Amino acid sequence: MKKKTLESLLDSVDVSTRAKRSKAMALVIELLEKIRHAEERYMGRIPLNLQSGSAYSDAEYSVDIIIDAIDELLNAYEP
Repeated sequence: MKKKTLESLLDSVDVSTRAKRSKAMALVIELLEKIRHAEERYMGRIPLNLQSGSAYSDAEYSVDIIIDAIDELLNAYEP
């Protein structure tokens, strides 16, 4: 059996109708939420004395951008 690549998986997603696009967007948002939670867990593992460093601020920035992206995507398919 051929291993599915991310590209082939994305190519197989049917987005031919607005309802299907809305469902696909819900999956994208769910994935972004998982990424956000992982980034927040990473931030929580950074020792207090290193939280003023670039690793923490980069992670914090990533979380902020992901939250903004989720908000924008939610607005795209608001009823």
